[in-house]
Amino acid sequence: MVKKLGMVLLCTALGSSVYARDISESQKFIGVEVSITEVQGNQPSDTSHDQSYGLRVGAQNEKWRTMFTLNYFDSGEHNVEKLFLSVDYFFLKSDMMDNYALQPYLGVNVGYMNFESTGGIDASGFLYGAQAGVVIDVTDEVGFDVGYRYSLSSADELDHTGDVVFGINYQY
Repeated sequence: MVKKLGMVLLCTALGSSVYARDISESQKFIGVEVSITEVQGNQPSDTSHDQSYGLRVGAQNEKWRTMFTLNYFDSGEHNVEKLFLSVDYFFLKSDMMDNYALQPYLGVNVGYMNFESTGGIDASGFLYGAQAGVVIDVTDEVGFDVGYRYSLSSADELDHTGDVVFGINYQY
């Protein structure tokens, strides 16, 4: 538990410093996301699949993106609310990628979640994980985000969540 808490604090400090330093120089954005989500409880048979929805706000430059996301999942059997910070690194940046407006990324996420189950389970805890995907800039202001996000939980009742994420961001 101490190791997990240390990782959460380190990622939060890193993300906050990147976000605070670059916010005045970076492109700010607000967006929405729809995900195909798998929620895995503490037993392998305790799994749900459904859509989740989210709101996001953040800032990005040519190399980094930092965003806060509020995400909601409800399958009828499970209900999960997540609030987390993501820090993504854009890699393979080249002139060829600029022509096609593709920005692949790798990143980490850390945050807090609440998990409820029809079996009377109500648990809260930290979550942490990683994501990978690609941002496709349609215009200077609008970008589509397609990726996969995997998050582990510190709560005994929730093992992990996995999301195939489709997002749209408006940059201002």
